[in-house]
Amino acid sequence: MIGCSPNVNVDLNDPTAVALLAADAFESSGLAYALYGGLLTAAYGEPRETRDADLAVIDVSATRARQALLDKGVQTHVTFEEVRFGGLHLSRLTVVGAAPDTGLNTIDLVRPRSARYAEVAVRRAVISTLRGVHLRVLTLEDFIVFKLLSTRERDAEDARLAIRRSSAALDEPLLEREIERLADELQDVDVRGRWAAVRHAG
Repeated sequence: MIGCSPNVNVDLNDPTAVALLAADAFESSGLAYALYGGLLTAAYGEPRETRDADLAVIDVSATRARQALLDKGVQTHVTFEEVRFGGLHLSRLTVVGAAPDTGLNTIDLVRPRSARYAEVAVRRAVISTLRGVHLRVLTLEDFIVFKLLSTRERDAEDARLAIRRSSAALDEPLLEREIERLADELQDVDVRGRWAAVRHAG
């Protein structure tokens, strides 16, 4: 079942354990989410070190996420909220009790600036398993779109690797449709250009 409660007495310096705690807290509180970020990069592209837990959300504020985690016995504080990052908004929670200054104790809430797309992507999430626990994860196509909406070269490389590794499973027409709609909705983000560069290099 989704949202099997992991033991709260877990290693809070382990991003996977923190992601499972956050997913369980969100499930229990009825907050829509999907796993994103470095942990999902290992599934769709190639494994790389990740130092935080990233969750895609529709309209979950850092304050609501903090309360959901507190209800599960996990204390956090809001580091920042709704910072614009290309075509995304980013909010960050820092877990209390994890080793300070390691970068391993954060939960990032990642929300597309297009409310339409945020709703579509998170609702389209699929069920996967992480350490024997079922949770929601972005689809391959939406993982790539989120990477295109970012601004970092590392995110573009993650998208390239995902396309290279999983091209047979990729629904490219769906991906193209989302990119075209987002290009119209977010005209200050060169999503078409990033897609062309990633696809050409992939």
